[in-house]
Amino acid sequence: MNRLLLSVVGLVAAALLSAGCEGENTISLDNKCSFTFSYQDHPTSQLFVAAQNPGCYVFVSTKGDGKKVPRHVYVQSNEEGAQLEDNLITTAPENNLLYMLGANNEIGLIIGCTNFSGLTAYDRTCSNCEVQRAMQWTGNRQQVVCNYCARTYDLETGAVVAGAQGRPLSRYNCAFNGTALRAWN
Repeated sequence: MNRLLLSVVGLVAAALLSAGCEGENTISLDNKCSFTFSYQDHPTSQLFVAAQNPGCYVFVSTKGDGKKVPRHVYVQSNEEGAQLEDNLITTAPENNLLYMLGANNEIGLIIGCTNFSGLTAYDRTCSNCEVQRAMQWTGNRQQVVCNYCARTYDLETGAVVAGAQGRPLSRYNCAFNGTALRAWN
């Protein structure tokens, strides 16, 4: 029995050590992110177009608590001239979900599909500024700019590509299984 216990402890220790050698974790833990959006309830949302098409990105934000104040999920595509999409959350399962969109719910997330890494989610606030302001699309719509510090971030990698050097965008896990899109950390 002691040999079995020692073997298990050894395997766990080896797994932990090797996990630490794989490199830096790129998922941000600075702010809480927990977002689920149902394809069944919102099949025409621009969010699902962005989740499946490289180079497509959307801003996602939310207002309301779903209890006293109706909850809305707002989506705006990086397509030129795209209108703000307002998704009213009406079902009990959706309203009972936890909606925490990074540093600021009302500013929210950037979700999209990169050419090399697939589906990703970033915080829409600048990771180098203490002031929480919504970043905006640049002219090529594949980058966002912080109007406060003038840093430009590339959405393919999240890295600063113009302005003062600094940390990349805060990144969150993101997945779409055909039923729901989730972003979390």
